[in-house]
Amino acid sequence: MPQSDGPPPLAVPGFDEIFIPPARTPPDDRPEDYPAQPPERQAPDDLTWAAGAGAAEPNGTDRRQFQLSAGAAVVSALLAQSPIMEVADVLAASPVQLALERANEALGELMNTHEVVPPAHVRARTARLRRGLERLGRRSMGTADSQQLLVLAGRVAVLGADAAFKQGDVGSARDLAAEGYLAGVEAGDGPLCGSAREVGAVNEFYVGRPGEALRLARDGMRHVGSGPVRARLVCQEARALAAMGDLRGAAGSLDRAYDLADAIPVDQWGRPGPSFDTFHPVEVSYNATTALCLLGRPRAAEEHADLAMPQLDGMDAPGFRSVIRFDLALAMARQGRLELDRVCELATDAIGISWGRTVASVSSRADQLLTATSPHSEVRGVRELAALVREWQRSASRQRPGPGTAVPPPPLDL
Repeated sequence: MPQSDGPPPLAVPGFDEIFIPPARTPPDDRPEDYPAQPPERQAPDDLTWAAGAGAAEPNGTDRRQFQLSAGAAVVSALLAQSPIMEVADVLAASPVQLALERANEALGELMNTHEVVPPAHVRARTARLRRGLERLGRRSMGTADSQQLLVLAGRVAVLGADAAFKQGDVGSARDLAAEGYLAGVEAGDGPLCGSAREVGAVNEFYVGRPGEALRLARDGMRHVGSGPVRARLVCQEARALAAMGDLRGAAGSLDRAYDLADAIPVDQWGRPGPSFDTFHPVEVSYNATTALCLLGRPRAAEEHADLAMPQLDGMDAPGFRSVIRFDLALAMARQGRLELDRVCELATDAIGISWGRTVASVSSRADQLLTATSPHSEVRGVRELAALVREWQRSASRQRPGPGTAVPPPPLDL
């Protein structure tokens, strides 16, 4: 099936009697009590202890801590000799359990930053970490360590799939998401399976294959109960159904997504974007905006966007902040609501937010908007917007690590 830059515009369905859920926040959403961004991830307790422990060998039950301390000292010495040492070498030089802890810490740092830094850098870092985990997997280890390694490798693959999708590398995104899913199946890790399917669904949605996105989202639901990952999958189900023109189905999915978000405790609210154990309720209103724009309901979409945008603007989530603005601008242009000043204002804001971090899904939205506004090229604002979009898209080449260019290493290398 040929790929496109995104789902085509759809005619307004004639189902006015269908209930479209209103935008709402969870009952626990009290901004004065909870910060917009989640707290920084902390290093594992054992790793923190090892970094500051003394060199004397404890007795008996403290032998495990001594081994960690000794391993940390060896790794620190190696890293002091080579600040840009390859991740695989760092893990290979560490005791198995310490290597797993260091890899988990590196993954946590990537999870904290992957929605902020250019996707080319995230992809390079996940590739390094994957090589390290593959090399670590050749060593002898116990069943529990082997299980932890499998889950870590699956999570790194899923994060790599997300980065590949953001670069527009559809094939690699599919392969990595499938790799993460198979790791989850082998490990019996439902959230990993569901997260892999969610990233796969997002990838298919943005290349214009909503049917496949729907299949992946529903398959992911087989592996999880209620909770953060299911909420993500139901959001993807809603967007896919909207892209297929199913207003009734999309509205039902959005209503379920809001219900799921209401039940997620505050300590599981995370930053928007891929995650294995958190979900921020703002993602429901964000996805509702996209779905309702696709269904030709810009006024209903604006209601959800009015709820989502102020919250997203308080977070480090530039891709989400840009896409929601482009979606609204597209809906206005495609439905004949040619409020060109507002359309250009939203699009200009979207580009400013993502300047220096061009993502394929945002860029394709910009292309669609230029097509929708091209009949009005006599308007100065439209011409200026077109020039701005092209300049922003050209800047993407400066975000990719070129041959021989050092990519900033993850904390594991420091």
